[in-house]
Amino acid sequence: MISIPATVLTLAALMAANASLAQSNPDGCRVLPFRGATSPQGAEARMHVINTGQPCAIANFGIPGEGRNPAHSGAVTRPPSGGVAEVKAHRAVYTPKPGFEGEDYFEYEAHALGPSGNTLLLRVRVSVSVKAP
Repeated sequence: MISIPATVLTLAALMAANASLAQSNPDGCRVLPFRGATSPQGAEARMHVINTGQPCAIANFGIPGEGRNPAHSGAVTRPPSGGVAEVKAHRAVYTPKPGFEGEDYFEYEAHALGPSGNTLLLRVRVSVSVKAP
């Protein structure tokens, strides 16, 4: 029997969770895989958004990073300047302001369910572009 470390399973589950969320995000939204949101220092994520007025979201899960351990609450701790960020249930949602193009940044914390009840800390760097008509 092969033993797989829990950190590898957690990383795989977080990446899978964010990959599955990408299917529910609009075409102009892409979140790169990230890890470490449950570590004390948190993690940094990259989000790429085409400004069509549609929101872009990051799924948040505790350890293990799967559907049975979703984040249930949270708050934006540093708001973005070029858009609006909010924590809704198991997702952090960013919506760029109309016409905004450029780099943006926000931070948030989320609280997850599950056996370890983790707090997730995430810094999100957002690249917003405008699609030519």
